Order: sequence, then structure tokens, then C-alpha cells
Amino acid sequence: MTVATLISCCTSAFSQKADKKDSISRVYSLGNVEIIESKPTKILTGKISSAQLQEFGRTNLTDALNLLPGLSISEASARNEGSFYLRGFNILETPVYYDGIPIYVPYDGNVDLSRFMTFDLSQITVTKALTSVLYGPNTLGGAVNMVSRKPVEKFELEGISGIKYSDDGLNGYNSAINIGSKTDKFYYMGSVSYLKNQFTSLSDKFTAGTNEDGGKRENSATKDLKVSAKVGYTPNKTDEYSLNMIVQKARKGIPPPITGSMFRSYPKYDKTSIYFRSYTAFSPVIFLKSTAFYDSYYNIMDQFDSSTYTLQNTKKAFHSIYDDYTLGGSLNLGTTCIDKNKLTLSLYEKFDSHKEHNGSIAANSTTGQVAVTGEPIQTYLDNTISSGVEDIYNLNDKIDVIAGASYSYRGNNLAQEYGTQYLTGEKNVLYNFPSGSNSAFNYQLAGVFKLAENQNLKISASRKSRFASQKERYSSKFGSQIPNPDLKSEFAWIFDATYSGQIKSVFEYEVSVYRNNMDNAIYQITEGKQDDGTAIYQNQNVGKAVFEGYEVSLGYKPVKEISVGANYSYIYCENKEDKSVKYVGSPNHKLIAYGKFRLPSVDAGLHVDVEVNSKRYVTSDGETLPGYMLTNATLYANVWKGVSIESGVTNLFDRNYCLSVNYPREGRTFMTSVIYNF
Repeated sequence: MTVATLISCCTSAFSQKADKKDSISRVYSLGNVEIIESKPTKILTGKISSAQLQEFGRTNLTDALNLLPGLSISEASARNEGSFYLRGFNILETPVYYDGIPIYVPYDGNVDLSRFMTFDLSQITVTKALTSVLYGPNTLGGAVNMVSRKPVEKFELEGISGIKYSDDGLNGYNSAINIGSKTDKFYYMGSVSYLKNQFTSLSDKFTAGTNEDGGKRENSATKDLKVSAKVGYTPNKTDEYSLNMIVQKARKGIPPPITGSMFRSYPKYDKTSIYFRSYTAFSPVIFLKSTAFYDSYYNIMDQFDSSTYTLQNTKKAFHSIYDDYTLGGSLNLGTTCIDKNKLTLSLYEKFDSHKEHNGSIAANSTTGQVAVTGEPIQTYLDNTISSGVEDIYNLNDKIDVIAGASYSYRGNNLAQEYGTQYLTGEKNVLYNFPSGSNSAFNYQLAGVFKLAENQNLKISASRKSRFASQKERYSSKFGSQIPNPDLKSEFAWIFDATYSGQIKSVFEYEVSVYRNNMDNAIYQITEGKQDDGTAIYQNQNVGKAVFEGYEVSLGYKPVKEISVGANYSYIYCENKEDKSVKYVGSPNHKLIAYGKFRLPSVDAGLHVDVEVNSKRYVTSDGETLPGYMLTNATLYANVWKGVSIESGVTNLFDRNYCLSVNYPREGRTFMTSVIYNF
């Protein structure tokens, strides 16, 4: 964990007075993309409310998503990036959105989830099977959508300040604040979050390696600043127009592997999003939703020769610069003029621009750094267009039928690389890849059955696709991969059956069974060897796989002072082409259990949650990491009119564990904070 967890176990008291502000009215509805908007629940299934984020102390997206069944977090350790697997699908196959706006990096096809703080969110929704056509293309494995907040009162102010500490000293500190206001026709919302992690403390049970002696994790300092704002206009009871902005600036170290020779850092990791969303009702039965967005990403990543992080003289060192942006929008025209139908037509376009190069490095006689000549800028341009239709048909009071279909087209306008031409072998040249295109047709059908009061069954089948990223098509990965500009879409059949219910107001439950059949999957195929004997790969559409499993979520509140809950996930992944090849990242078994115990007489309480993961494969040839159990706890008390204090601990039993080989996670850490809500 990073200092982002500083807020994490420090906000449950805040949730005690958040009932009104955490209601459905608090959600920025223009940014919510659900086929049928689901009601808030106390159990954790596919949605996390702001109250639950605060109660569990999950202040970055990676840690927040880990609460949900069917989803297991992972990390790209060589880049210090948070990631996940959802029912077997990775983050490339399950795009991430902010208020329905795609935020994944154009070239890589993903984004560092740990850089997204959650203090300004109303909820996080995760679609696991049936996914709205209105998201646009590429929702092969589902979709993750962070939904921002909208004020509900004339003046709102809430914030938190705290520190994080361990046996190794003061780890870091944080501060965050939300300010908002709503009048009859206007509203505004602003938020600032700042987190500084001076170092990450390792478990006392950690065994020292070549690059790490324990205690304070090497090169683990991070800084995160997030500023978000929105202004909105509501001229009448139906229409709404809003302009939104998110600015994120991060500086993060990348801890080295325990053994090995990879020494990296991110001195700059900046992201900015500006977007407009609106809803216009032309008549009682015709409406238009419009979206326009601009999302930019700029980063610098350095690789050094050694653990001193000063010299970049060897061939493996670099000063890499990404300068990307995405420009796009969508129009969704809907009508209820046909009896018992809600029909929506969608048109979507997204233009991706990626520019990269290895920058020059100046000579320094004091340190011994030699001059390194930079590369020319390489440009990659993609344009994606999608059109679709979605219909909700109310057959009767007991049954709704949902149908959707879409056609997507991706055209590559330009793709350049500098280095060795992969076809001719010519070295140190800037060359163009052949341009190309790809298209995909998706369709889905579902039935929602109200079997009895508070007893519902949803059954769905979907045929979905995902375009290959620019990196998958064009990257040579320092000579270890042959580009494949003609790489095509992945496809999957997604089947799901989910039963949910409630017994009085005491017990809630949900059970899901699913099967995902992948074909045309992108696999790395060995095509030769480098001079040093290491393999050379190429991405090809040759894979077939099955991901199947089930999930169970439960919640029980026998009295108002006590509430407990749990969710359990099981998944089985099989490579249909070669059963000896293992799928990495997802443990077969995962359990989250939690409880909250309140003392109303003194307005205080205790929150405890436990996470259990079984072993997971980390290489396709069968290498595994052991399972682990983590326990977190928080004591809280309201002390004066909206002011609360909290003290918590994460990894209570100081477990030494990893999500990837050679990269240990944080040991036992304490937090103390003050929360205010006016």
C-alpha cells in the first residue's frame, strides 16, 4: 500500500453522517452508465458507494476494486502500477472510465489505477457481464466506471487530514477537501487531494535480498495531487449541462526487484481530463445525451544503471517520454415512444494520438554520465468509430428483456518506430508501419425476472470484442518482440446468471455463475532467439480460453449496532490450446469478510475487515506465489459537531506477501486522522 491508505482506514466516522449525501441524489447521474440503474446495497457485489469507500478506507482505485468479488488486484511492478483481473480478463480487456469518459492511455491501453484517488467519488461501478452499448467499443471483459459527486445542498464542506506511521518512523501524510453548492438552476463542486508517501515499510518478516535490506523500501517515495471541479446548469426538471475537469500530477519512485538489475523511476506522471456532458429532453418521450472529452497524458520514465539512480550509461538505460492525448465524444438519442420500450441509438468516436521518444541525456563529468543522443519523435494515430442500439423492453410487471448490438471500426492513420526496421533489418532509422484497420460486431441479450418481492434473477449472453492496443501491435520491446501491425480483435462469449435477494431489512445476498469463452485471443508466440539466447515473441490471434466460476455475496445486520458481510470468489482458467500453459494473476479463491460494531451511546465504533487469497500463478509455465491473509482495523469516534478522529492499522499481523515475484508489499502500518463534515 502507499500513503493513499492514509485516508483509507480513517474515514468510517465520516460515513456515519453521510446518509443523505450518499443517497442516489449525490451521484453525478450524467456520468453513470448503467443499462438499468441498480439500487444501492449494503453488500459488495458490483458497486462501491462513497460510504463504503470511506468505511473500508480505500482511497485509491486499486485498493477499492479489491473489495469486489470476481476481481483480483495485481501490479505491473516494473512500472509501479496498480492493475486487476476481472473474471479472468486483464485491464487491457476491461477498460476504465471516469464519469463514462475513457481514461486508459492510448498506446499502452491501460492506466495506473493507484494514481486515481477516490475522495471525490460518489461510487464505483463494475460491470462484469452485460455491459451497456453506450460505453462504446472494447468492453470485452466488462467496464470499470468511477462516478464523481454532485452536491445536494446550498453549501457542503468535508475534508480529512492525517498521518501514516510505522516502526520505521513517519511514512507520510495527507489532506483532502470537497466543497460544493447547489441552487435551483446551478451547482458547482471542487475537490483537492494530496498524498505524500515518504517511504513504504516492509514487514519484519521480510528476508533481505540483493537490492533490498528491509525496513524502508528502496525508492518507494510517491507524491499525488488531484484537483477536480465541475459546474452544472439545470434549467428545468429534466435537462442538465455540465463542464468537468480533472488534473492529476504524480511523482513516483519504482522500488527495485529484490534481486535483478532494473532500476526505474517516474519523475513525471501527469494526466488531465476535460469533458462536457448533457441531457436534453426534447419531449416527454425523446431525449438526447451528449458527451465531448479531451484526455491528455504526459510522463517521463527513467531507467538507470544501478541502485544509485544516477547514471544512464549502459544500453539498457533510457529517458523515455510519452506525450499522448485522446479526443472524442458520443451522442445517444433515446425514446420511449414505442409502448413498453426504451430505445437508445448511439454514435461514438475516439481519436488517439501517441508520441514517444527516448530523450537525450546531458553529460556530467562530476557523476561520470556520458552524453546520450535522443531519438526522433515517433507518432501513432488511431481513430475508432462505433454505432449501436440498445433496447429495454418491459414485457410485463415481472420480466424485462434487454437487447443490444454495435458495430465498431478502428483505423490506423500513422504508426512510426525508431530503431531496427523489423522487415529489412536496417538499423537506427525512423520508419513507418503499414497502415491498417479492423472492425467488430457485438451483440447481447438478457432477461431480468422479478420472481417475488426483493427476489430477482438476471440471465445474459453477450458476444463482445476488444481491439488490440497500439503497444501490442507495434512494440518491439527492446528487440524481444516482432511487431504485428495486422493484429486483429479478440472475441468472447460471455454467459452469466445472477440471483439476488433480500429478507426483510436484515439479510441480503447475491449469487452469480458465469462462463467466458475466448477465441481469437492475443497470445505471445515464440518466433526465434536473440543473440544472448533469450526468446523473441510475436503477438498473434491464435488463443482460445475458458474462464468460469461463481461468486457469493452476503450481508447481515441483526441489530442497528452490528453489521457483518462477506463475499467469496472462485475462478477456473484454462488455455484451450495448451492446458499446460497457465493463466497468471487471478487466485482461484478469494474471500473478503468485514464487520462494523457501533457504540451509539458514545458515538464511536470499530471496523474490521479480512482478505484471504489463495496462491496464484505468476508465470505461464506454472510458477506460483503463496496465498496470504490480511487484517485491517479502525477505531473511530465523533468528538464535536461533524468532527471525528480515527486511528487504524493495515496488515495488522505484519504479513510478508507479494502480488508479483520479487516485489514485496507493505507491512504493518498505522494511521491517525481528523475528519470534518460541515
